[in-house]
Amino acid sequence: MEISPSNIVLVLEKPMQSRALAPFAAERWPGRQVLVVYTFYLGLYEFRYPRGLSYADFPYVGEPTWKIRTFGDPKLPDPRPLRFVVELMNGQVNPTELNPFEVIAGAGEIWFGCDPDHSGANGFDVLLSQILGDEEAAKERQALILRSYTEAEISRTLYNPTTTADPRYREWSNKGQAKRFFDYNYNVNSLALFGDCLRKVGVDTSDFGLSKYALQLLYWQRGKEPLSEGRIIRLMEDWVGTGRYKPCGIGSVASRSSIMMQLRRAGLTAYEDRLTLITDRGNDFLNLLHPDCEDPDLSARLAAWQADWPNSKAAMARYLRTFFGKQARFKPARRSFFSVAADALPNSQTPKI
Repeated sequence: MEISPSNIVLVLEKPMQSRALAPFAAERWPGRQVLVVYTFYLGLYEFRYPRGLSYADFPYVGEPTWKIRTFGDPKLPDPRPLRFVVELMNGQVNPTELNPFEVIAGAGEIWFGCDPDHSGANGFDVLLSQILGDEEAAKERQALILRSYTEAEISRTLYNPTTTADPRYREWSNKGQAKRFFDYNYNVNSLALFGDCLRKVGVDTSDFGLSKYALQLLYWQRGKEPLSEGRIIRLMEDWVGTGRYKPCGIGSVASRSSIMMQLRRAGLTAYEDRLTLITDRGNDFLNLLHPDCEDPDLSARLAAWQADWPNSKAAMARYLRTFFGKQARFKPARRSFFSVAADALPNSQTPKI
């Protein structure tokens, strides 16, 4: 299949968006090839973590770097391989074998059509910057900000699009940049400084990394009575922290269940009689951490940093250095060199957190 140099390339997150837009494509862009590149929620790129760090390098704070994401479990056969590029033609969605990176590189026009939030904007920004370079990626582009997929809403938005210069998009983009800076550096430090503690209590860290909110949820469960999953989900939704800040949920609608499962999979919590409780392993792990690793207000802090990005970057970096610096001094590790295994770190991904 040939790629037209005058084509329209829509960057979307999921197939249902293509199915909704397909009946309108030919009329909106008559005579032009319309291709869709899917990011599949997580984005086509994931963090590339540094290797070969020594203990003296921690706490570590650096700029995020990226690599192409591998989808699915490489150990398992995939009966339904993902199609990253489809063509909208004659009201239909036609799968293609096109390479999404080549499609973006050779696009006539690139339109934003991901979810209208910081994760959607971040996925779009990273995709373009990695393929086209930062300068080209920063250019103003058409943006479809769809709040619903009714015929009236789709028609109105297609013929009256906004752009990536829209204040709403800029806000989402800044929030996405702040979150990826925090998550990247948190993950690098967490694997190195918490990883040894996890292994000491018997957790296999070869494919496990403890996320920021999983740790805070584990702290909250310490000393509490067992609760149902539903109660814990509601607690995460209305997370109040210490009460110093306005309530600010931890995790997202898509990630809260996976945060609970992360703790259970590591044996830090258990599910008994339809209730979740912290285990002896979970308590033993927390006892190996500096007391200040408990920060019930982390979600509120992160929300404030996101709202003030990039002005908040220095404050965020200070927090990361202080938070992990205390742990490094509290639990002196062996002074031998070790590598941060990229495949053992949790990726940004992850569902939208």
